[in-house]
Amino acid sequence: MGHIDRVAKSRLNSVSSGKLLKLKDGLYRQLKEREWIFNRTENNLIFLIHKDGAYGVVVRIEDIEWSEC
Repeated sequence: MGHIDRVAKSRLNSVSSGKLLKLKDGLYRQLKEREWIFNRTENNLIFLIHKDGAYGVVVRIEDIEWSEC
C-alpha cells in the first residue's frame, strides 16, 4: 500500500488545476458522476469541483483512479 501512496502522490504533483480526475468505482456511491475537475490539495485531501461548478467534494488521494489520468 505504501508504494501505491507514493505513486499517487507523485502523480498528484503533476496535476494542474482544471484537469479531469476520475473517482474509483465503488466509492462514494451517492455520487453518480465519476469525473470531477481538480481544484487544489490540502494535506492528503483533494478538492474537486463538479463540471457545472455548482458544488464540490473533498476526497482522499487514494480515492482517485490514477491509471485513467
